[in-house]
Amino acid sequence: MDFSFKNIDIAYSQIQNNVIRTPLVSSEYINKELRSNIFFKLENLQITGSFKFRGAFFKISLLTNEEKSRGVVAYSSGNHAQAVAYASNILGINAKIVMPKNAPLIKIDNTKKYGAEIVLYDPISENREKIGEEIAKIEKRILIKPYDDENIIAGQGTSGKEIVEELINLGENPDLYLCCCGGGGLIAGTSTYMKHKFKNIKCYAVEPENFNDTQISLINNNITPNKKLSYSICDALLAEQPGDITFAINKQNLSGGLTVSDDEVKQTIVELAENLKIVVEPGGAVAAAALLNNKIDVKDQTIVVMISGGNIDSDFFYNISKEF
Repeated sequence: MDFSFKNIDIAYSQIQNNVIRTPLVSSEYINKELRSNIFFKLENLQITGSFKFRGAFFKISLLTNEEKSRGVVAYSSGNHAQAVAYASNILGINAKIVMPKNAPLIKIDNTKKYGAEIVLYDPISENREKIGEEIAKIEKRILIKPYDDENIIAGQGTSGKEIVEELINLGENPDLYLCCCGGGGLIAGTSTYMKHKFKNIKCYAVEPENFNDTQISLINNNITPNKKLSYSICDALLAEQPGDITFAINKQNLSGGLTVSDDEVKQTIVELAENLKIVVEPGGAVAAAALLNNKIDVKDQTIVVMISGGNIDSDFFYNISKEF
């Protein structure tokens, strides 16, 4: 596959004036507790509350005027939905978004607020890809996929470019990179840029238990779907299987996969609020959960941890804050 850091450089040159250069921060307390040097990339502070805006804006900005006039359609559990809706609003494009009826209310409400029309579906009995493709076919809309698209991956990978530039400025040479993973677009893009600059870095995809399709696919060296035997609070990461493009990149870049439980994620959300003073959604916290729950040895190493999103319902945040 001819995807490289150059794709990401091109994406960044186009979107840098429209995205937030999110901070890379450390916690002295967490560093001391884990005896390591840890940097958290705060994409929860990105426009629309997640890294998804980077890829959506880049992809949509590349459309021709004729394509823009036809409108766009996307399917998403919420973060890609908000990103496509907001990017379309900025660029004056009509957007229709297919979302699960059990998506967090904050994600549904924000998507509406950004001007998109929402089509709700039952994630148990219906297939969002088929619904989105049918809408695109009937209404002649352009389908904006959430991850399995080189331009989406390049846009999402710009977060990795920022990480690299910041670490170089600090004189740091990271040993490990832990990244939240659903369909695999974010880690495909960011790991491409990080491995270009830091040849020996080991990159790991972190997924919710029972939705570890990337981890299993890496072990099998072949795309392997989830069995869908349960549900997870990490709604942003419940892809059925890795994308064809994302997996082709990730099997070259990744050293493996890690999994975390819902309870570990809940506790991590509280710890991040206490120690970093940030609000993080479940799917955005899985990489930090792997770190804080000792899923991999980090002692005496420099680690980058992706915080990918912060779109969490206030009631849910309040309830878990009382649990831990």
